[in-house]
Amino acid sequence: MASTAKTTALSKERIIKAAYQLAKKDPINALSMRKIATKLKVTPMAIYKYFEDKNELTAAVIDAHLKKSTLIPTGIDANDNWREWVKASFLQMWDAYDSAPGMIQYMTNATSFGPAVLDWQNEVLKVLITTGLTPKQALTAHAAMSELATGSTILVPIRKQGVQKVFPTIWKDLSEGRTPNLDDVGGDIPMVEYPWLLMCGQAMMEDMNDSRAAFSSELDLVLDSLGAQISANK
Repeated sequence: MASTAKTTALSKERIIKAAYQLAKKDPINALSMRKIATKLKVTPMAIYKYFEDKNELTAAVIDAHLKKSTLIPTGIDANDNWREWVKASFLQMWDAYDSAPGMIQYMTNATSFGPAVLDWQNEVLKVLITTGLTPKQALTAHAAMSELATGSTILVPIRKQGVQKVFPTIWKDLSEGRTPNLDDVGGDIPMVEYPWLLMCGQAMMEDMNDSRAAFSSELDLVLDSLGAQISANK
């Protein structure tokens, strides 16, 4: 009777919630139906009564996360300021990834998406097309900004560790507001051969200290290009 009670209590919502919790905690192994079943104290076959396969469950988990993230901005009229609306939307996407890095693993394994993702994609495309881009340009722009947001989030830990580990002397000088002294650079990397990196040193520090601001600046470059394309289309 106890087993029957557990089976009866199982629902799509419980399964999605369990999978979501695993995705945030253990992104590499989160797609395991066995792990999800173990967390719910049911057999893997019980989950298949609610989801046809792992892909369907993956889509549901992504949808649940993005639904909470409110990717469609409120309080901004896209007709009055399409650029502000689009930027706010993709910054919220960045925040959604950053708040649950494990979800990126789910996204890269997804073969389909649920209504929350599709509603958002449709809304962004509508804004881009009605503001003056062709459907092809809008789709390309959407893909570029989505991939930029994903890549930026993945690079957060790398940004924090990269220069600090590879060029510790330069990192120390820059972090303390000094101009790096090439004569003090140790190791096997001939930093003197990379003058353009040194020229951009302060910007590199700012990016590493605030990845979200770095993404915002990168997004501005894309939006500048879209603005020029919209003007050219008129």
